[in-house]
Amino acid sequence: MTPPRLAAVKRIISNVGHAPVTGLDTGNPLVEMAEQILDEITRAVLAEGWEHNTERCYPFTPDAAGQIAIPFNILAIDAEPGNGQQTVIRDGKLYDRISHSYTFSGKQNLDVTWLFDFEELPEAFKNYIPIRAANVFAGRSVGSKEAVSFGQREETVARATLLECDTKQGSDTNCADHKGGETC
Repeated sequence: MTPPRLAAVKRIISNVGHAPVTGLDTGNPLVEMAEQILDEITRAVLAEGWEHNTERCYPFTPDAAGQIAIPFNILAIDAEPGNGQQTVIRDGKLYDRISHSYTFSGKQNLDVTWLFDFEELPEAFKNYIPIRAANVFAGRSVGSKEAVSFGQREETVARATLLECDTKQGSDTNCADHKGGETC
C-alpha cells in the first residue's frame, strides 16, 4: 500500500500529466513543489477549524512566571466568551490584549484548532486536500486553466463530502455546550 503522503503527491503531479514517482526523496523539483503545496493546503484547510482538529475548553496552565507557551502545532485559539480577555498567540505565548500582558494568574480554558500531519487526517481530508493542492499546483507549475477548471469540479464534490463527514462527527459547537450546558 502506498503511504498517504506519497499517494497525495502522485495525485498532485498527475493532475498536470507528469509520470508518477516512486518516492518523495528524489530531488525532483516538481515533487518538492508538490510537497510544499500539499503542506500549504493542509495548513490552510485545517486552519478553518473542523470537528477532528478542534478541541473545546482545552486547559492551559501558566508556568512559574505566569506565562503560557503555545505549542507550534496550534493554528488558532479562542477564549471563552465573556471572560473579560482577548487572548491571541504572540511570540509563541498566550497574550491578553485587554491587560496587555503575557502573564496569567490561573488556568486558561481555550478552544484550540490543531495542525496535524497529513498522514493523521481522516480519509475525507486525505481525499480533498490533494485535489485542492493539485489545482493550485496546476495553476502555479504550468498555468493550465483547463486542468484547474476540470479539477475544480472534482474539488467541489470532495469539499461537499468533507463537509458532510465533518457535520456527522460532532454536534457541540461552542464552549457552553462542552459539559452539558455548563461553561468550562
